[in-house]
Amino acid sequence: MSQETTQFIADLNRQEAAAKTVANYLSDLNCFARWFTQTTGEGFAAANVTPTDIRGYRSYLQTTQGRAPATVNRRLAALRRFFGWAIGAGVASENPTLSVKGVQSVPQGPRSLEKREVDKLIRMAEKDATDGPGKRNLAILVTLRHTGLRVGELCDLRLSDVLISERKGAVTVRSGKGNKHRVVPLNNDARKAISDHLDVRPKVVGDYLFIGQRGEPLRPQGVELIVAKYARLAGLENVTPHVLRHSFAKQVLDSGTDLVAVARLLGHERLDSTARYTQPSERDLEKAVERLETR
Repeated sequence: MSQETTQFIADLNRQEAAAKTVANYLSDLNCFARWFTQTTGEGFAAANVTPTDIRGYRSYLQTTQGRAPATVNRRLAALRRFFGWAIGAGVASENPTLSVKGVQSVPQGPRSLEKREVDKLIRMAEKDATDGPGKRNLAILVTLRHTGLRVGELCDLRLSDVLISERKGAVTVRSGKGNKHRVVPLNNDARKAISDHLDVRPKVVGDYLFIGQRGEPLRPQGVELIVAKYARLAGLENVTPHVLRHSFAKQVLDSGTDLVAVARLLGHERLDSTARYTQPSERDLEKAVERLETR
């Protein structure tokens, strides 16, 4: 690691940047430094780097390494941050990244599951719902499926946040992203699953809706493990609570619900955050090609 890189990382730590952010910057800078030294024969220093070097590195990432646009743009963003720091620290007079654009790509919708895949996931949980933990797990999956809650929002639900009657129900999200408060309706499937869970939930343990085996509030990591367990049983790969959120959003939009209503259900402040679900996913594009008849 060069002295400048060490100073840059130390400055990030002084600013109390997240540990993961610091680690990512360090990794990205080290990758560039190795490429720079191997390509130019010079030691890595901010003052030695030119716009031509940045463009060459971008091309190397795209063509030689075959990196995805998101990865290339992240590496470039790390370099922009570093050279911005270098100018402020007086170790460089110009920022060579300013004239180098990122890589554009055609936007695709987030990965989601098809209805039949979500049904397979729920079916595995239904077969396991023979005791308290099983009914809790089923309620978690059904709630994620039919509300689109973030995993943190699900874990923060209290008993007082759940309203269920014979004909309607809702959960109140009090700690959404950006401290946004919203009310999300519960359909019949979600109301039944939650009611079945409440019937067997220990009555004297805290006030969280979903709790662990020792009565502690269930954490996001626990929910992720539950989702992964039933996904594995259903023969599905890379399924997370957030994939279920994406699946909810896409299915609601595909049913004809307008964008504003879906944004409110998801707790999005900006409509463009919701509009990404209108973009075809990689699977949508694959299915479109598969429908072509060979002649």
